[in-house]
Amino acid sequence: MTFVRRTAALLLTAAALTGCGHILATPGDAAPPAAPSAPGTEQGGDANPHYAENHAFQSTLDLSEADRVRGEAEVKRVKRGLAALAEGQKSTEDSVFHALHALGYPDGSVTTSTFGPHRTSFTVTLGTLCVDGSLDGVVNGLVNAEAHGRYMEGTGCVKPRGGH
Repeated sequence: MTFVRRTAALLLTAAALTGCGHILATPGDAAPPAAPSAPGTEQGGDANPHYAENHAFQSTLDLSEADRVRGEAEVKRVKRGLAALAEGQKSTEDSVFHALHALGYPDGSVTTSTFGPHRTSFTVTLGTLCVDGSLDGVVNGLVNAEAHGRYMEGTGCVKPRGGH
């Protein structure tokens, strides 16, 4: 037998002997066995304990109540304004840029980029308020947008890259 066939036969035999991971209770068992816990969560552990620490450089400033309300309104406005582009699955950096300018966002406040072959991302800078979002060219009609404060790293509304 080849190595691959021997390994496959061994794995199939082991699975058959162990009941494919199911533990059967016998009539004398008082309680069913405990389910195995997810990796990294034993004793209250975190699967990625340093995630927050490693991504702290991407923290944003808190929005005032007025900016939070304005941000919600801007997100709705952007989603409505870009809906036609998303429905046609024909968004490009240029078409998103022009559509946002047509909504009245001034020169210098709109940036666009492409993420992969089907996604167009955008950022609108409105003073202390940032609106980030994207149009998915594969999922018909999907426009994502969110409002947040400027990044603490001093990059304005542009998400900082790097970290440690």
